Amino acid sequence: MPNWSKAPSTPFEIVTDRIPLEPDPLVQVVAQVRFAPVLSVRDQGFIAPFQEDIRGEYPLAQKEVQQEAALGARGMLQVAESVLWRFSDASSTWEVSLSENFVSLACSDYSDRVDFLDRLRMALDAVGRHIRPVLTHRVGVRYINRLSGVEMTNLLPQFIRSELLGIASAALGNGEILSELTEAEFVTDVVSLRGRWGHLPANIAYEPMIGQIDEPSWLLDLDAYTTSTTPFDARLCADEAKRYTEIVHGFFRWAVSDEFLEAREAT
Repeated sequence: MPNWSKAPSTPFEIVTDRIPLEPDPLVQVVAQVRFAPVLSVRDQGFIAPFQEDIRGEYPLAQKEVQQEAALGARGMLQVAESVLWRFSDASSTWEVSLSENFVSLACSDYSDRVDFLDRLRMALDAVGRHIRPVLTHRVGVRYINRLSGVEMTNLLPQFIRSELLGIASAALGNGEILSELTEAEFVTDVVSLRGRWGHLPANIAYEPMIGQIDEPSWLLDLDAYTTSTTPFDARLCADEAKRYTEIVHGFFRWAVSDEFLEAREAT
């Protein structure tokens, strides 16, 4: 039977200790701040000082023009264009994305929360100096974990709480589960937490930013956020993001057993 001595008793307790994991199950970490539209972001000349500010860390720049269709007045289909700027490091491990209504920081090789939050503060400070949003509408952080291989096929009941395994924890006889995703919405201390977890078949992409793999996997996707409208303040947004990382970390530590931590604890 799995042990839970290192896990909090409920999903929403804050866990202060950090246990480095190797390999880390995280495949993507994203922080995003949405703000009232700044249409000048579409102009290359307007965002050039922002790029210059972060270019030392993110030297690669790419512009994307996206089209969005929506029903307008009298049911007429309207197509609007938006511009997305992507700034990444040489290895494409870190990426800052900027559009007219949000800025995000994404990492596909996460190892340290302090480094992630420092980079987020740097990006938000640059947004405050050069983009100058007036209102913030949403602040959120999202952590996507994935288990596969032997851990997924043989050890999942030893590693993950049965409450999150669903039908996969039942005796299926000659059958086997191919796909199952559960979604739940929580709230704690006025912060919302959206969780998705379950099984994904081989060679199926969960989302565009999460690459597919050639074997079945089990995902734990946690998104903590608030949606209140407040004056934009880079420091406060970064502080809120830090609090949300702690909420996500507490849920993750509740979900995994001592055996999981011991199997992956970095030496």
